[in-house]
Amino acid sequence: DWPLTIWYRIDEFRLISLKTIAEAVLLCSPNYVNQTSLPLCVSGELESQSLAFSKPCTLWASPANAGSLDLANEIAVAFAADRETAGLTICTTDDRPASATHLLLYLNEDTFVSDERLAEQVTQARQDRLPIVMAHENDLDRGGCEFAKFFETTPQELINAGLYNALAIACFPGLHHEVSLVLLAKALGATPVSARSSIRDSLSNIGRFTTVPRGSTTSDPVVTEEDSQLEQVPEVEQV
Repeated sequence: DWPLTIWYRIDEFRLISLKTIAEAVLLCSPNYVNQTSLPLCVSGELESQSLAFSKPCTLWASPANAGSLDLANEIAVAFAADRETAGLTICTTDDRPASATHLLLYLNEDTFVSDERLAEQVTQARQDRLPIVMAHENDLDRGGCEFAKFFETTPQELINAGLYNALAIACFPGLHHEVSLVLLAKALGATPVSARSSIRDSLSNIGRFTTVPRGSTTSDPVVTEEDSQLEQVPEVEQV
């Protein structure tokens, strides 16, 4: 009854597949036959790293790019458990916010098909030299498709301009999804933090999501009496 394990060609994802296979084999051995799971860890693996946005990152998830906001929120939530989303702001304005440091381009079967504004926004972002982080959805339940499809749906002007010269980060489902989120966070500027910093932030009960009306650019956090006694850390904002 062991689930099917897909073998990916990318090293970071292949390690997850290898760990899954190793766990299945070990659980069939005499020493572990009575156990139902055997979590394995490899030194230096991505999913074991604690990440932080040491420099402010304002991620633009355009409403014209369906699915980009959901993915942006996943990135934030994935690291909120360690209180390490300080410095990450998610913007959902129709026009590029002046403070944007990155554009998240979520690629699935509907990209450049459902909203023609996206092509204009990507073109402007490239002209403004705004870094574009591309995420290629591979989960069929989320509209995943072969990358070759984007050469059929993407405006030819963007293809000729070299949009796809940069590598897109694969978003795989299941056990491999966590690695996708880590790679995306790193592409946005997140870096590993020291063990001391991770422990300190885990003990502090700070780090909340704040939803701000569309069109706003800032928000004041709600600080409780308990919070005021703790080290203040910037919130994850959604504007």
